[in-house]
Amino acid sequence: MKPSELRLMRMVLATIWLVTGVLSLCTKQDSLNLLSRIGLYGFAALAALYLAAVLDILLGLFTLIWHGKLLWVIQACLIIAYTVIISVWLPEYLSHPFGPILKNLPILLMLWLLHKNANQTP
Repeated sequence: MKPSELRLMRMVLATIWLVTGVLSLCTKQDSLNLLSRIGLYGFAALAALYLAAVLDILLGLFTLIWHGKLLWVIQACLIIAYTVIISVWLPEYLSHPFGPILKNLPILLMLWLLHKNANQTP
């Protein structure tokens, strides 16, 4: 792949992580409502919300400033973990008309391509 294509994929991934982290914090009550549906309440829910949001934001920043195979693997593992949690506790998202879970497939493909081309990434 061309270095410009790899940079563009990194920018797109960074945007997804950064916006997701910020939106989780900006829509705190909605996020807490979803967490309650997976059995997290009170302090545990707040801790999970802030931890996940900070992790998403950090992954977005790292995607912009430091990139390597380990970062792509960490992101893929987190996406898979989020997908499993949502699939088990919020299964209606599997058949949602906008396909929020299905959209993880192209993101995982992008991560695989970045991982595969890590030596080319400028």
